[in-house]
Amino acid sequence: MQPLQNIRVLDLSRALAGPYCTMVLGDLGAEVIKVEPPEGDETRGWGPPFAGGESAYYLCVNRNKRGMVVNLKTDEGAIILRELAMQSDVLVENFRPGTLKKFGLDFETLHNLNPGLIYCSISGFGQTGSLRDKPGYDFMIQAMGGIMSVTGEPDGQPMKVGVAVADLFAGQNAVIAILAALQARSFTGEGQFIDIALFDSELGWLANVAGNYLISGKHPKRHGNAHASIVPYQSFQASDGWLVVAVGNDKQFEALCDVIAKPSLARESRFQTNKARVENREALIEILKPIFMEKTVNEWLALIGAQFPCGPINNLEQVFSMPHVKEREMLVQMQHPTIGVLPLVGSPLKMGDTPVEYRLPPPLMGQHTGEILHEALGYSDEKITALMESACIK
Repeated sequence: MQPLQNIRVLDLSRALAGPYCTMVLGDLGAEVIKVEPPEGDETRGWGPPFAGGESAYYLCVNRNKRGMVVNLKTDEGAIILRELAMQSDVLVENFRPGTLKKFGLDFETLHNLNPGLIYCSISGFGQTGSLRDKPGYDFMIQAMGGIMSVTGEPDGQPMKVGVAVADLFAGQNAVIAILAALQARSFTGEGQFIDIALFDSELGWLANVAGNYLISGKHPKRHGNAHASIVPYQSFQASDGWLVVAVGNDKQFEALCDVIAKPSLARESRFQTNKARVENREALIEILKPIFMEKTVNEWLALIGAQFPCGPINNLEQVFSMPHVKEREMLVQMQHPTIGVLPLVGSPLKMGDTPVEYRLPPPLMGQHTGEILHEALGYSDEKITALMESACIK
């Protein structure tokens, strides 16, 4: 049994935020129908690397879905999607606000046809507000939403996060909202409209950084790998590499001073409390830097590891070779029709009684079009063939 095994999701999204959302729903057991236009999801071309004709970018967020190609710009294509929406519990789309209305695929139209439908729109800036019509990719959202202003070295240029976090958090927020709407529907019998914006999602996870600004009125500074409010809480270079040391309170700082054979540091007034250490950050870090250069990363981990958080700065080869990754089932393998064995990052959702399942590899373009139309809508083979010949479907 899976928690969403009786839920059908019509996925009209592409790129990253929407497909990530629907992949998570699929991992939880939902039947996900991924609908692509004739030119395909643009991420199919976002490479290299490619495997078996598919880009790694596309493959990473499209498992547990069946795929079909429908030309939405044809009358027959719009009819097919309306019919599928009438048979679905959830619809996810990330078109520009208002785009789907001209095809009769907006929330109001579909709600009248299927009152129980949960309709989730993901966009750069949301369905309301002065920026609603502005297109939004993750990079520009990171810039406009403030995260780049606090990311990077103090004397360097503002930097984006290395992963498309605005997209991924928007996708995650969409999952949360959809699950809440499904729960609400169990009481009301009614679906609802969900408006998820990348911009809102970024502001939402500014968390303590935004809170500090709103309370103090002071612009946060860039601290590189250091923490704005906790010291020492940053990366240090050892004799053979880099490690992160995260000292979260005064007792942990005392323990660190004992480990590095400098117990007197913890008794100095300028370092006794975290507040004092933040105020005297530069002086303390200059003392600690040469000390950490005296031993290897593994030697420091052996000394510090049991007392408070610390760890090596791993590259991805080191990450995926960790026994813990295998033990936590965070690296999975699926059989793919053109690739063979396809390695993918596993789901972080570990549920004791209703675990996630990896049922379907990312679909080839149009792989299940005929199958879906036959099973979900009862189309005959002759009708499906005619639609293919008219270039309505693929």
